[in-house]
Amino acid sequence: MFSVMKMKIIRMLKIIIGAAGYVWCIIPVIFSGIINAGNGAGLLFFGVLFLWGAFQNKLNSAADKFKALKVLRGVLIAGYCAFTLLFTVESVLMINAVNTAPSEGATMVVLGCGVRGTEPSQMLRLRIDAAEEYLKENPAMKAVLSGGQGDGEDISEAQCMYNELIKRGISSDRLYMEDRSTSTRENIAFSKEIIEKEGLSPCLAVVSNNFHLFRASLVVEAEGLTFGAVPAFTPYPLLFTYVMREFLGILAQWVAG
Repeated sequence: MFSVMKMKIIRMLKIIIGAAGYVWCIIPVIFSGIINAGNGAGLLFFGVLFLWGAFQNKLNSAADKFKALKVLRGVLIAGYCAFTLLFTVESVLMINAVNTAPSEGATMVVLGCGVRGTEPSQMLRLRIDAAEEYLKENPAMKAVLSGGQGDGEDISEAQCMYNELIKRGISSDRLYMEDRSTSTRENIAFSKEIIEKEGLSPCLAVVSNNFHLFRASLVVEAEGLTFGAVPAFTPYPLLFTYVMREFLGILAQWVAG
């Protein structure tokens, strides 16, 4: 009796978590037009989980008759357990990175992202908001604005951030533009060149969205700099999509060495 009840609870949890997760992953697609590896993987993960729960009884009955299905069920269980463990560990590391306070006298490095023509994308605007607030709280701090010009961008990400911060009252003599980078690794490496040339502190206050800071911290430390975080807010409906994308990116980075 207890075993039957336990199986029913597990089945319902799969259905509920699968459906809720699927909705969370599809919201960015429908309302923001965001399609990336994060929501693609999330839709697959939660869609399979939902179907697994919905057809659990039939799958179990079939697995008792066919060895191949029994193996498939075992692979699914092992895969979901491994994924959940890795995702949990990485989420803890992400939270730890977000809570790493910058050292006193640190140099700010603002990591760029998409520009729409000459205007900041939603994520870039959130980073600019965080940079503005922190620079006003620390009037002696200098900032390197890092980001090159990509497809569909009329100006570089660095120039876009510079324009916005000047509009918001940040003095130009506190800002340095790094406008060649096309990746997080280049963001930090090229910003390091400016920091060394200008004699700025190698202790960084890295501004990026909260989900991105752990990966940024790995690059900062690989460059021999000291990491500190200035997290920019990420809207909750978009959070899982971007966390999942970061998870896949970091996983690929670790596998590649």
